[in-house]
Amino acid sequence: MRISEGDPWSVMVTSSLLLAGVGILALATTVVLWILMEAMAPDVLPDLGTVVAIGIGVVTVEVVLGTGLATLGTFLYNLSSLYSGGVEVSVTDDVDLPPAADQVLPATARTPARVSRSLRGRTLRPRS
Repeated sequence: MRISEGDPWSVMVTSSLLLAGVGILALATTVVLWILMEAMAPDVLPDLGTVVAIGIGVVTVEVVLGTGLATLGTFLYNLSSLYSGGVEVSVTDDVDLPPAADQVLPATARTPARVSRSLRGRTLRPRS
């Protein structure tokens, strides 16, 4: 399979949604860290509204610049694939486990039963 072209619109929409999700996670992390830091050292940090406003500004810049860079990268890939032909990818439908995994997984599933059988006849003795 040869990937010779990317759709810039699809890349723009996908990257903006992905970066918006990452931005929401970053804002949530910022709020949680602010709460923890405020609990450890009260009245040292700026108030939560200021921190969230700065965080929203940073996330907005991140989403806009990241989306623009991803879309620009798609245009550059499309231009370079005109000369190189694109990227060739091998796709297979082989989903068999390697032989070692076929042997290890059943043995791992039997481990708790083996441990309980070996410990069944033993008693704990205090050390002197």
